[in-house]
Amino acid sequence: MKIGELIRTLRLQKNLRSNVLYKNLLSRPAIAKFERGESDTTAEKFLKMLDHLNITLEEFSIIYNDGNKDLDYMRKYVEAFYNRDVSALYMVAEQVENEYKLTGNLKFLHYRSLILLLIDDVRGTDEHLNEITLLQEYLMNCESWGYYEITLFANSLSFYSIELIDLVFERAKNTLQRYQNLTRYRNEIALMIFNILEKKITCKDLDGAKTYLTELENIKVSVVDNMYMQTMIKFFSAIIALIDGDTTKNKSILQIIEVFSLLELKLKAAQCLEFYDKVKGIYTIKIKEDIFS
Repeated sequence: MKIGELIRTLRLQKNLRSNVLYKNLLSRPAIAKFERGESDTTAEKFLKMLDHLNITLEEFSIIYNDGNKDLDYMRKYVEAFYNRDVSALYMVAEQVENEYKLTGNLKFLHYRSLILLLIDDVRGTDEHLNEITLLQEYLMNCESWGYYEITLFANSLSFYSIELIDLVFERAKNTLQRYQNLTRYRNEIALMIFNILEKKITCKDLDGAKTYLTELENIKVSVVDNMYMQTMIKFFSAIIALIDGDTTKNKSILQIIEVFSLLELKLKAAQCLEFYDKVKGIYTIKIKEDIFS
């Protein structure tokens, strides 16, 4: 389906007359040709049409492409990774590689690299270690980051050194701050910092972890209505306080894990519990009242 044909379908679904949608944009003959798919329009006019339709560019893209392939592939490889299913991971890697060959879109090559690194993680090998270079070079050479770069960095940072993480984050920080007023970007930035905190804490870089916790505190008010974000900020704050010797925070940590279990977010509860146990081992923390031990 051509863009003009889809615009017509959306216009009719919203009971919007053509003279309203295309006002000051297209002439009557141009409207007819556009909606039949016989002509295109400029990017500026297209964006104004979407604005008149009250549809975001992302929504239009999903409708036009009959779904969101990025999310589909991400769900597949995340599920396969947590199930430790190497054959399923290889299958998704092959799918995204074929997508890259078909479209030439570099993001599918990045997905392949990320999946191959996850396979190494599951197997405990370093067969695909060179794939890190592809991701690192792309992120380091990007002068301006968008949503894609934020998510790519967040999803792959466990494979980077803490020095590189600091370097890349510092370079991208000003760009990231530009997006903090947009909910989608703000949430993704918070998720990225959660991943950095986990890496910093497990590498025993506690001062670095506290620096990133401050970054989280700076956006805490902006995500006040996002209970997941607030809960995870509370979780990492309690973890760091526990490492610093405040054993009373143990109760808060266990309560947070219990809340995730109560909400049937079993994977998140398991992840938090695993991280909590790992922290106790790394920092030799002894807690008498552990109910999960």
